[in-house]
Amino acid sequence: MVYAVANQKGGVGKTTTVVNLCAYFGSRGKRVLCIDIDPQGNTTTGLGIKKKDLSLSSYEVLVGKARMQDVIIQTEFKNVSILPARNNLAGAELELSSMENRMNRLKMQLLTCKQDYDEIWIDCPPALGLLTINGLVAADRLVIPMLAEFYALEGLSQLTNTIKIVRSNYHPSLEIAGILFVMFDPRLNVSRQVEEEVEKYFPGKVFHTKIPRNVRLSEAPSHGKPVMYYNPGSKGAEAYALLGMELMGEKLPEKKRKLLVFGRKRERELE
Repeated sequence: MVYAVANQKGGVGKTTTVVNLCAYFGSRGKRVLCIDIDPQGNTTTGLGIKKKDLSLSSYEVLVGKARMQDVIIQTEFKNVSILPARNNLAGAELELSSMENRMNRLKMQLLTCKQDYDEIWIDCPPALGLLTINGLVAADRLVIPMLAEFYALEGLSQLTNTIKIVRSNYHPSLEIAGILFVMFDPRLNVSRQVEEEVEKYFPGKVFHTKIPRNVRLSEAPSHGKPVMYYNPGSKGAEAYALLGMELMGEKLPEKKRKLLVFGRKRERELE
């Protein structure tokens, strides 16, 4: 299964979601490939890869200068490989615009090694350009992380229009796997209101799991580690484990899910 994680707004947890889900699925015995097509390369550094040491990256793959198999790197984390990104990817949009099959270049490269992996996760840049469209065309399912803020609804509407265009012209079977709320605080009225609004327009597509604000989750990238390797007992690690279980169709432990949403003090009040 190939997943793209996309939202044209920055700071909504795309990279955090990709890094931590890849680590979780790898820990469960899945062979995982993480594809970084964001010029910032945060997924690459988040999995412990030093960009200055790279001679090849997703840029060379997309413009046809290298084969994907020759660029993929095995990370230090169990069963997780990555197609890394460097800053030179920022120029790929311009180059791709004049190339044949410019919307399908990632998909075509992926066909050469797709069978080697159980899970493939694509981290798209915070824009609705050719790089993101390549990610959407290559994916089977789409995960949309977002903040529970009213401004985020406008961005979701724009992304929905892009999905319609992709389905109409390039990939009719692209499916929305779910909408993921990150940095979620259920104590705020606006959080619940935005969740209800999204559920109204995307019934059944909002993940039950919400990712709470968590210090350890925000610290982990600076150490080049997914949070489950940095601090496995943190709320952030538990939240992404629950999300992984949800994606795998496993039953979520209700009490643990409440604990992640409300915090330990509030959980005691609910008991």
